[in-house]
Amino acid sequence: RAPSLRRPRRAKTALPARDTMADARRKLEELREELKELKKEAHNGTFEAGEVPPLDRSNRPSLRRTLRGHFGKVTTMHWAGGSRPNVLVSASQDSNLIVWDANSTLKNQAFSMRSQWVMACAFEQERSELVACGGLDNACSLYKADGESITNGRAIKELVAHDGYLSSCRFISPKRLITASGDSTCILWDINRVSMINTYTDHSGDVMNVDVSPTDSNTFLSCSVDMTSKLWDIRAKRSVMTFFGHESDINVVKFFP
Repeated sequence: RAPSLRRPRRAKTALPARDTMADARRKLEELREELKELKKEAHNGTFEAGEVPPLDRSNRPSLRRTLRGHFGKVTTMHWAGGSRPNVLVSASQDSNLIVWDANSTLKNQAFSMRSQWVMACAFEQERSELVACGGLDNACSLYKADGESITNGRAIKELVAHDGYLSSCRFISPKRLITASGDSTCILWDINRVSMINTYTDHSGDVMNVDVSPTDSNTFLSCSVDMTSKLWDIRAKRSVMTFFGHESDINVVKFFP
């Protein structure tokens, strides 16, 4: 047999490191521009303000009272509503949940919580007879805050379903509650049945805060470390509006009264 003729292999020429870095930077910029365009397409929420009056700097807030009683860092607090506008609840890393009379600075009630790391608490707004709290125990605990006794009480209900810490909670009514969690979800609860009604999963990062609309109990806001704030209708499983603009975590969200 005649020997087969093989073409000699061409040596691979490596691209200079400078050209490789330049190509990578160019592709990165292209991806950034593409991401901006995608955000613009999904940007269905706007914050448009009309004529906003200037602040009255002559009426500056001043300290009225100091509530003393916690022995650790106070992490969160919330005012009551309805017929108890001078009552509030506070939670601390001393494992205590305290219901206060803001006028007299006296404690109405105190509860010992099972978890020291509490990140959220809320007062029910219509009857102001329930308070909720939660944190690194991944649960939302409910206490009866009727103001009748100052003895330490145990939680009357515990709402357990989140796979991450409880970052925020707000009552929608005496029978329903919304919670937010580090598992990137919000959950609507039926308090009487101690069961979930709906789960909201549009966020891609830890949900840090929720707020219920003061004019429409079917609407609530949420914010997340995914740099977005979302508007929800509790009857739908997906958000109805998403707000972009921040370039880092959003920790607090609030409806304008």
